[in-house]
Amino acid sequence: MLLKELVKKVVKGYLYNSETYIRHLREIGCSIGEDVTFYNPSTNEIDETRPWLISIGNHVNITRGVTIVTHDYDWAVMKDLYGDVLGSSGAVTLKTMYLSE
Repeated sequence: MLLKELVKKVVKGYLYNSETYIRHLREIGCSIGEDVTFYNPSTNEIDETRPWLISIGNHVNITRGVTIVTHDYDWAVMKDLYGDVLGSSGAVTLKTMYLSE
C-alpha cells in the first residue's frame, strides 16, 4: 500500500491530495482560508495565470470537476472582430454562506 501511494504522489505531484494542492495554490498567490477541502484536486481547473485574484474563504468544500477562472471569454469575440486579444479579468471569491448572513 505504501508503494502504491508513493507512486501516486510522484505521478500526480501537487495534485496528489487536497493539502498538497492547497499548498501549491497558496505558494503561487491564491488566498485560501482554513478548513478548505478539494475532494478530487486532479479533476479541478484553477486559473493560475492570475492567482492573486482568487480568494477562497474558510470552511469551503470544492467537489470534483470544478473550474475557477479569473477571466471571461470576450477576448475570443473581440479577436474575431478586431484582430486583437482584448480580455477582461476580475477577482473571484468563494466563501461559505450562513443562513444568518
